[in-house]
Amino acid sequence: MKAWDYLCGLVAADGHLDEDGSITISQKDKRFAEKIVELLKEAGIQISSVFYDKGAGVWKIKIKDKAFYHYLISNGVPPGRKAHRITPPGPAVDPLWYIAGFIDGDGWVEQVVKKAKGRTYYYIRIGLKTKSKNLRDWVLQALAGLGIRAHKADKKDGYEVHIDSADAWRIIPYLQNPSHLDKARSARDDRL
Repeated sequence: MKAWDYLCGLVAADGHLDEDGSITISQKDKRFAEKIVELLKEAGIQISSVFYDKGAGVWKIKIKDKAFYHYLISNGVPPGRKAHRITPPGPAVDPLWYIAGFIDGDGWVEQVVKKAKGRTYYYIRIGLKTKSKNLRDWVLQALAGLGIRAHKADKKDGYEVHIDSADAWRIIPYLQNPSHLDKARSARDDRL
């Protein structure tokens, strides 16, 4: 696993950098928060604290690691309010691990049911959402470069990437979010 690349995507989606060099990852799912802590420790990234914020209803993981902070900034994650300002990571970042981290932060895995010509079809869909058109376009290009078919959906509140093809199954092994993995395990896909 390329932990720093995965965590870069996760922080880009679901984290916050302060000007003082601190990083916060917020997560509602306790199982995923515990997995993030495990990944951070395995990657040698210094955690300051982990606590449940009752007011926000989320687990917060506070990180104070100078090298990781600079890695994030050099790979498109700016400090402060970042949603519109995120840029694609540098060429040294493994795009599949970064995209998996982003999906685990601001994406979904879902069962799709379609009815056509008297038949019902089932398949899995993976999606992600961002407010950065530049990042969305990079994700599409990176996936295409990996031979993964995806398409875009422009929404009023952001930009989405949908992976509706059977290629979605190529991304599942990279995901770390337990709820996404649970959905994938229980999904039915008639294309397989």
